Amino acid sequence: MQRNILIVEDQRLPLKALELAVKRTMPGEQYDVARCYSDAEQQIARNSYSLVLLDHRMPRDMVCTEEEDFDRFSESLENIGYGLIPAIRARNPAATVVGTSSLGEQELAGFPQPDYCMGKTFGQAAKELEAILQKIR
Repeated sequence: MQRNILIVEDQRLPLKALELAVKRTMPGEQYDVARCYSDAEQQIARNSYSLVLLDHRMPRDMVCTEEEDFDRFSESLENIGYGLIPAIRARNPAATVVGTSSLGEQELAGFPQPDYCMGKTFGQAAKELEAILQKIR
């Protein structure tokens, strides 16, 4: 089954872990990447994704990466990613949204919630994504 996949992750290493998870669990599948809220918002407006791996704490705009200026990058982070879930659902009501935030339940309360949650460390991400895919197939 061909999927239209979006990975929304601002940090380099978690992004690499999520990309590897997609490549291992869905070989040959193409995916898009957004590294900040505004990029994700634009891609969601243009595409109807069936699977979205979505971080919550991210910069609104990518002013710099964590490697370029860690302090400035850290100061730009906001709890806004899950606010994209209504836009994802508006484009494709059947989309599966997988939250990848490491924040706790209290910090995520009051935001739209993803269908599933998974980790974003190497090894863990592929294992958890495979378990989610087994549920939705």
